[in-house]
Amino acid sequence: MPTDRNRQSVISPRDADRAIYIDFEGFADHSPTLLGILIGDQFEQVVLDSELTSAADAKGMRLSTVAAEASQLQARSLGEQRVVVAYSQHELNVLRTYAQTEIGEVYRDARKIAKRWINRLHPDAPIQEWTLKEFLKFIEHPRGNHLGFQQSTARIRAVRDMLRKKRSYDALTPVAKAKWTKLLDHNEIDCRGMRALVQRAASELAAR
Repeated sequence: MPTDRNRQSVISPRDADRAIYIDFEGFADHSPTLLGILIGDQFEQVVLDSELTSAADAKGMRLSTVAAEASQLQARSLGEQRVVVAYSQHELNVLRTYAQTEIGEVYRDARKIAKRWINRLHPDAPIQEWTLKEFLKFIEHPRGNHLGFQQSTARIRAVRDMLRKKRSYDALTPVAKAKWTKLLDHNEIDCRGMRALVQRAASELAAR
C-alpha cells in the first residue's frame, strides 16, 4: 500500500480535473494571511487575517480563519471525493500546524507530480529549478512579468501596515492598493497555473 509521500506524486486525469487546488499566502512561521481555492473554473479567495478586513471587504472577499477553512476543505474533499492539490509540502504543513488538520491521504503535491512527469517524459526539458514559475514557462502558461518574484510577503506587509495607520482601504494610497491587487492576481494565477500543470502532467503520464 503506498505511503502518503508516494501517493502525493500520483494523480489520474479525472482527479486532476476535479481536484481542489489551494495556495496560501503569508509570512514564514506564521499563520497564513490569504487562501486561494480553485475548483474547476470557480476561484475564491479568503482573507485569514482580521487586520485586513477592510481590504477583504473592498474586493468582496470572505473573512475567515485557518481552522474554519481547513474544516470545510476536509469535509468537501471527503464528501465529494476530491483530492487536494498544492505546490510542495507547505500547505500540508500549514494545515497541520495552524489548524491541527491532517489531510495526507487526499493531498497531492503538484511539484512532486511535475517532477515525476518531467523525469519520465521530458528529461531534456530546460528547467533550471523545480519552481512553479519554471514549470509554467515550460508548458507556456502565461503568468505575467508584472507580478514580480517572491514579493507576496512585502505586499502583505505594506498593505497591513498602512491599514493600521489609515484604518480604511479607501484611505490607502494608489501604490498600496496596487500591491493588494497584485497579491491577489499572483495568488489566482498560481492556482490556475498549478491546475494547468497538473492536468498536463496527469494526461501525458496516463497516455504513456
